[in-house]
Amino acid sequence: MSEDLEFLFALVMSGASIGLMYSLIALGFVLVYKATDAINFAQGEFVMLAGMIAVVVLGSLVGSF
Repeated sequence: MSEDLEFLFALVMSGASIGLMYSLIALGFVLVYKATDAINFAQGEFVMLAGMIAVVVLGSLVGSF
């Protein structure tokens, strides 16, 4: 029974973290659109750049994956 609760907790936390990432990306689109009245499609590249920087930093701190 405790394995089921641990699995449920892991699923809830995973879903919440993915949802929060989506909401932050959407908030970035909204802020840029409201400020400039133009949609910035390069925002996905900024997210990818941030992800790559995070992987490099974590890889140098923790070690290789």
